[in-house]
Amino acid sequence: MHQTGKSRLRVSALVAASVLATSIIAIAPATISQAAPPKVLKLLWADEFNGKKGALPSSKNWEYDIGNGYGWGNAELEYYTNKAANISTDGKGKLVIAANRISDAQGNAIISTAAVTQILSSCWECQFTSAKIKTTNKLGFQYGRLEARMKVAPGEGTWPAFWLLGADLLDGNPWPECGEIDIVETRGVEPGLTSAALHGPGYGKGPGVGGTYQSPTPLSDAYHVYAIDWKKNQIDFYIDDHLITSETSTSVKPGRWVFNQEFFLILNLAMGGEFAGPIDPALNKTELLVDYIRYYSVNGVGKLTKH
Repeated sequence: MHQTGKSRLRVSALVAASVLATSIIAIAPATISQAAPPKVLKLLWADEFNGKKGALPSSKNWEYDIGNGYGWGNAELEYYTNKAANISTDGKGKLVIAANRISDAQGNAIISTAAVTQILSSCWECQFTSAKIKTTNKLGFQYGRLEARMKVAPGEGTWPAFWLLGADLLDGNPWPECGEIDIVETRGVEPGLTSAALHGPGYGKGPGVGGTYQSPTPLSDAYHVYAIDWKKNQIDFYIDDHLITSETSTSVKPGRWVFNQEFFLILNLAMGGEFAGPIDPALNKTELLVDYIRYYSVNGVGKLTKH
């Protein structure tokens, strides 16, 4: 049958509408099925650092590494203490970890002479005192969401870190077989860069397996939330809910995945060493400020162990 131009246009419009409707019906179920389920978070533990000014962090949660430990395997130049001058709450809901230079460029003591003598007798190369706390023999974590709101320490040579080690290290399983989860490491020489990484069998020394995020402003200028979402065979790393990297049992191959177990938490401010590099000779004091650390289960997955 012969069709006028208008008739052909009406038919074409009907066909196009029919195709469009068919397309919408076809893709709608796929769109619905791809929607991510909402995350349900349940707070399992937190340290809000609400102690009095000058108080040490809670002994219910933390113990200390003391000394230099031969540079802690990284040629670091700090000596860790459990003194309030290096780690204490500020009375305003913050934990302050302070790295203080031991002596100036002429060798004159900046901290007390007695303290200098004690430190340098066991660590002649140390340049700063600082602090390192950990939840060993206190708390263990497996899966869930772990986060800290922090303002990292400024200055060339600083190396603040918020990280975990496999609890089986305490039973004699050596590093890196025990596994290491670096939620965040920064270094002052690159003030906008945050690193997140895993270390394990086959990817121990060096950068490990992970990723970085470049902030447009120095990270020490403001507080940021550094976090992981952790489940079996996968760990996602975040800064302020921006995904830095997602690592899985596949992405670490040919190395082995060793992260489906309990880990303990570590927080410290290192100075110098293989990662941070040379320390600014004009830097006499720098501080890592921690607003809180919080641990959640995610959709019912997450386990806190109290020892």
